[in-house]
Amino acid sequence: MAPLLLLLLLLLLLLLLTVADAVPDSCARATCAGQDIHYPFWLSSSAPDCGYPGIGLVCQDNSTLILPFKSHRYRVLRIDYKTHTVLVSDADIVDEYAVGCPRLHVNLTIDTVWLRLAPSDSNITFLYSCKKSITLSSAVELSGCGQPQQQDGNRSYVLRDGGITGAEAYEFECEEVVVAPVLDVHKKAIVGAPDGPPPANGSFREVLQGGFELNYDTNNHQCDRCEGSGGWCGYQRDETHAGGLAFTCFCDSGPSSDRCELALQPVGWVVLGL
Repeated sequence: MAPLLLLLLLLLLLLLLTVADAVPDSCARATCAGQDIHYPFWLSSSAPDCGYPGIGLVCQDNSTLILPFKSHRYRVLRIDYKTHTVLVSDADIVDEYAVGCPRLHVNLTIDTVWLRLAPSDSNITFLYSCKKSITLSSAVELSGCGQPQQQDGNRSYVLRDGGITGAEAYEFECEEVVVAPVLDVHKKAIVGAPDGPPPANGSFREVLQGGFELNYDTNNHQCDRCEGSGGWCGYQRDETHAGGLAFTCFCDSGPSSDRCELALQPVGWVVLGL
């Protein structure tokens, strides 16, 4: 019986090593700022191939979760894996316009293959240092947007309905026009109705701090089937397309293209952070 027992122990050890390779420690399920992070998101501190490019998150001091996008940073306030939505806000809010004029520097719109603005969002538009007065019904003049603007006699505005064209901005001779998506329900509650009293700077700061929602869609139905069969969702290199990644369901017995019942023999793969 001893040789048989030894053989069983060796097989068990081999199975454990295979599973360990399937889900490396660097790609394990993580948390940051009280938020559970798993498919389709991953921490950028993980191995380079743990997640899908473009949706890696940064954990700062385990208290702030950041989504980098191009040259800007967005603070992740909530990830709802059931509704496939992410609530984000401009990470510069706390640092740069905690008080006074809400001074945005870039358009906050995000539109990628995987992340898109949700139907719950609507826009507000900021126009800074305009030489001509804006008399549109939805325009609210901002105060304290910079001493140079006050010296030059220029004024800054925000349009509550977000509606302005490039031609109109040029007509008002504004130095900068910045669009910010916000939750429509927050805008209606805080900013007020167009025919109501003009809201103060703080109202717009609050609605910006409330953030806006993004919908994500990265084979989530496939992931539901995979997790329902006891697997982990991820990606592996697709050798048929240079540099491509294919959805993969990682199972104890090996990777599958759909669910664990269809698991293949173990091969080299990469795992999305879980």
